[in-house]
Amino acid sequence: MRLTRATEYAYRALRFLAARKEERWFSIQEIAQAEEMPVQFLAKVMQHLTQAGLVHSACGKTGGYRLGRPASQVKMADVFLAMEGPLSVNVCLMYPTECKFSEHCKVHNVWQEMQDAILDVLNRHTLEEILPEGLPFPLPDRLKSKKRRPAAAAV
Repeated sequence: MRLTRATEYAYRALRFLAARKEERWFSIQEIAQAEEMPVQFLAKVMQHLTQAGLVHSACGKTGGYRLGRPASQVKMADVFLAMEGPLSVNVCLMYPTECKFSEHCKVHNVWQEMQDAILDVLNRHTLEEILPEGLPFPLPDRLKSKKRRPAAAAV
């Protein structure tokens, strides 16, 4: 099993937002540049996160994104399910009535145990736990507002 790139980007974008101390909206460009993600792809990721209520979005010049709830209340499973949909390690777990072998198949129990274990781990951990040490981590220099240099004096 492997997470999609969209899910990885979702965790990274949420981590970015959760690590910021500023009470403001962050543009998609800021998030994409800081986390080195393509803006167009991140925009689709942020739509999923917004629909799931994990982030809030606002339009306009001062709009952008911010967390929908505190990082301590965002379970890793919430993000996974928002991006990937329901977890099913095998088709027989997703559609149990369609499996012709369910009565005799002993591997079904193994798949169920594995699926339960994955969800258990994701439900035990929160976004807050994956934040970098020493918050807030600084924005990359290219994102900081550039200070104007004084014009050179005419000689």
